[in-house]
Amino acid sequence: MRRALALAVAFALPALAQQQHQHGSDAGSKVPAHQNHPMDPGSPEPRGQSMSLKVAGKTAKAYFARPEGQFKGAILVLHEWWGLNDWVKHQADELAVLGYLALAVDLYNGKVATDPQTAQKLMGSKDEKWGDQVEEAGLEWLHRNAPDKKVATIGWCMGGGESLRSSLNDPKDVDATIMYYGMPVNDVAKLKTLKGPVLGIWANQDGWITPDKVKQFDQALTKAGVQHEFHAYDADHAFANPSGGKYNPPAAKDAWEKTKDFLRKNLG
Repeated sequence: MRRALALAVAFALPALAQQQHQHGSDAGSKVPAHQNHPMDPGSPEPRGQSMSLKVAGKTAKAYFARPEGQFKGAILVLHEWWGLNDWVKHQADELAVLGYLALAVDLYNGKVATDPQTAQKLMGSKDEKWGDQVEEAGLEWLHRNAPDKKVATIGWCMGGGESLRSSLNDPKDVDATIMYYGMPVNDVAKLKTLKGPVLGIWANQDGWITPDKVKQFDQALTKAGVQHEFHAYDADHAFANPSGGKYNPPAAKDAWEKTKDFLRKNLG
């Protein structure tokens, strides 16, 4: 940011983009076992507002939630492979309750899945360049609307990888990164560009983002000199989402407390 959007796209991290495409294609022939469940439509009613972002001469959908009183900071929220559904909007609402301006961007152009087969197709066909531009525009919006405040990114599942991706694409404009069981990046040179610390929330039973991948990511961050803290739970992928079939209440509660602590330490 503070620079032409084209420059951000030029710094598109080809290796990371390749990982994201592999992330989608790995499950292209069949739905991963840990995600083979429908979504429960009973998520809380959103309390924020829908909006449009200007992105490269077009518009993208988004959702924002404002806290009462002065902002402690600002957070870019990245959705799971289901799309920008009510659960993700509720997470933005919860972050606003904590005092943060939260913006949840839509990487699927308004499409939302309620079954894993559709979610897999949406994730596999996601336009990476467009997604980068949407995330860039989201960060710009947060900086405009919360001037002089620190900014973090947060995401779950596919959004966990996008949270890291956003931070790597805009390292000077992101002060902290939170990723829940998202796809890691092990390129030490790229990780060295991160401005702030990383919080990683992991699931030991995860068949997608396995403990071995988490270990390699930990080692890469250490080599890059990036401050980070990891917390792993005896749970499965997507354990933090109560509207999904892998919800683990004790793990989700503790992970959220760790998230709040991390935000207090790094955003205020």
